[in-house]
Amino acid sequence: MTDQNFTVDEMVSKIEDKPSIRQVLTNATFMVLFAAQFIENIGRSISGLAIEFLIFELTASPFLMGVLSIIWLSPFVIIAPLAGVLADRFDQRKLMLISNIVSALASVGFVITYLFINQLTLIHYPLGQPDQINTLVTIQLVPNYLHVLWPLFVLCFINSASAAFFFPSRNAYTRLIVKKKNLLIANSVGSSVFQVATIFGFVLAGLLAARSYLLSFIFDVGTFAVSGILIGVIFFIGRKPPEVVREKSKNIRQEIQRFGEDIKIGYQTIREHPKISYMLLVFSFTTFSFGAINVLFIVILQGEMNLGATWYGVLQALMGTSGIITAIVLMRIGKINRKILVLNITFIAITVSMYIFAVVRNLYVMMAIMFGYGIMAVCLNVPSSTLIQESVPYERQGRVFGTQQLLQGVAQLLGMGIVALIAEYVLPMYVLLASSGILTIAIILGVIYSGRKGLMGSDYPETIVAEDIMKEKAQSALANGISRKPPIEQD
Repeated sequence: MTDQNFTVDEMVSKIEDKPSIRQVLTNATFMVLFAAQFIENIGRSISGLAIEFLIFELTASPFLMGVLSIIWLSPFVIIAPLAGVLADRFDQRKLMLISNIVSALASVGFVITYLFINQLTLIHYPLGQPDQINTLVTIQLVPNYLHVLWPLFVLCFINSASAAFFFPSRNAYTRLIVKKKNLLIANSVGSSVFQVATIFGFVLAGLLAARSYLLSFIFDVGTFAVSGILIGVIFFIGRKPPEVVREKSKNIRQEIQRFGEDIKIGYQTIREHPKISYMLLVFSFTTFSFGAINVLFIVILQGEMNLGATWYGVLQALMGTSGIITAIVLMRIGKINRKILVLNITFIAITVSMYIFAVVRNLYVMMAIMFGYGIMAVCLNVPSSTLIQESVPYERQGRVFGTQQLLQGVAQLLGMGIVALIAEYVLPMYVLLASSGILTIAIILGVIYSGRKGLMGSDYPETIVAEDIMKEKAQSALANGISRKPPIEQD
């Protein structure tokens, strides 16, 4: 039973305690954090596109495109559990700053590698005997891309590894600096920032890549420099995370054991929340199936539709535009009571779009699909992040977000790995149809399971009942002439 003995001040205060866009937008620490991420995302978009097109231009190999995707994702599998534990143990601001510095150094490596690409690519082989009179040797230039590929692959791994530390730290720190009631709005703002970066980043990436890959890599270095400065500002204006007091380990073996125990706590926390467990499981199946598109998108775009880097940027911009619109809508809504229901609808939409993507090679249809993917991406990422932030205690959120990265990384690696192995021998259409079929089975079973377990019900049943009771009492009290001053509240 809900306690109905509320004072008028408590009742009216609760009614007014609604999500507030203003409180989020005036939260200086939060806005600086996402300004830093906005600039960083632009740089990652530009360098990521440049590397993908450069490698495909040099090799024209779907297999190597799959290898590149696997290298981008593998740190999220290898490092994610460790990153989640560290995000709960240490100051998340320091982890984000270190991550930014490492990414900047990797971007400098891209610049250096590209500057020496000719020396690394071409091997000189003499042909025939030297001319007796002029003592000249005929030279044949034979391309060998191995000495360019492995440095790029190593740098991609380092860049992605730093990002694997950044994301759980950012999500956990967001929960520290934003009120619980405003988390959906904050995540929507963050998503819109990401989508704007996608639009600007990929359009600019397409223009830069068409002109010079070197300009793309230099621009990337600059974005990390600015982003690092903004993260440094957070040390002066942001709230310091509470210090975690831990008994010092006696030796390395004991420290490894404690790391294992901390990781296990993350798994146990997920099991204690059925909605989070279900969300992560179905999300992983979706990520596994969607790996086919991640590997084959540029292959289809360039190889089957004869569209270059500029069109790639345009399609990504369409996806970003729809994502911004969707994030603004969620911002205005402020609260989603049935997050699993929203996620299930989005999973179904992704499945249908994958079938269309598999069989249609029309530019306008492709544009419509990418516009839809922007909507779907926001409808997946914002509710899922908010569900974790609202349900899990702050001191465990890093480990839960790390586990989320791990599960999705493993799923995407498996999906991309399988596609990379067969992409050289099977037409993209058949690969995509097979992936769509696997996802169809997973989504049907998931919807049935979540319906039977009641997971699609309200996320705030007790709050809703209490609000209804308080609203009635407050309206009655105000009708009788009782007034009060609203409490002053800071975000």
